[in-house]
Amino acid sequence: MMKLATGLKTAALAAAIAAGTITAAMASDLTKAGTIEYVTFKAKEGVTVEAMSEAAAGGTVNANMHANYEGFVDRHVALQADGVWIEVVYWESEEAGRAALDKFVADPVNKPFLDLVKADTVTITYSDIH
Repeated sequence: MMKLATGLKTAALAAAIAAGTITAAMASDLTKAGTIEYVTFKAKEGVTVEAMSEAAAGGTVNANMHANYEGFVDRHVALQADGVWIEVVYWESEEAGRAALDKFVADPVNKPFLDLVKADTVTITYSDIH
């Protein structure tokens, strides 16, 4: 699993660098992370990169998660060259990440971001960090 988790982290950062689009999250101690949540999605038709960048990781979502989501460690959003967005979320455990999913979707702070996401393109994968 370590190679997979490390590979996902490397792929996410490489994609962000290659696409030239990465948004900084608050500095966090990643040694607390036990799980990576890897989300891919596409934006709805007509949504600009700038609009998605601001809504997805302009600071509001990450600040809210730091303050209100138990087990949350850090989060980064990037755009791949093929137009697929990736969201890499670090959790203390997979249970914490899974438990937060319904809350994240229902949370009004996240609505401006979620309103831009093409829901039928979302995939979510969890990987243990070793």
